[in-house]
Amino acid sequence: MKGFIQCLSAFIGCFGFTFIFRIQKNIRFSLTGSLIGALGWFIYLATASLNNIFLQSFIAMLCVSLLAECFARFFKAPATIFIVIGCFPLVPGSGIYYTMLYAVQGMNDLFMKSFLSTLGTSLSLALAILISSTAFQVYKRIKTKNFIDMG
Repeated sequence: MKGFIQCLSAFIGCFGFTFIFRIQKNIRFSLTGSLIGALGWFIYLATASLNNIFLQSFIAMLCVSLLAECFARFFKAPATIFIVIGCFPLVPGSGIYYTMLYAVQGMNDLFMKSFLSTLGTSLSLALAILISSTAFQVYKRIKTKNFIDMG
């Protein structure tokens, strides 16, 4: 039940995010992106047994990014719309906050620990987006036979 409430909260948070920052060009984009965000958070929770926040974030963001690419093709819209909305629950906002708090308060040990954790999480999110975007570009190029023939 706790996981369901967290996923519902992720959906509502993503949906609210689309209105605050005026991302919603079409209500279908907002709803789809919010659903992707909720599914991403579900995957993040489902991979908690890995006990590795970087791997959890990577797997969840990879799924979010792949879903975003698929829905972008379906709606004939940029994938960025769905990625930005869908990654909202996975962004390490509290890590960024605590990193800055420790820096301002002069707690150097806690600052470095928080900084490295936040940086690692952010890099795993970026790597997941890079891999899925590249995979879709390669697939598109192979599908259209617009590649160099080695034969």
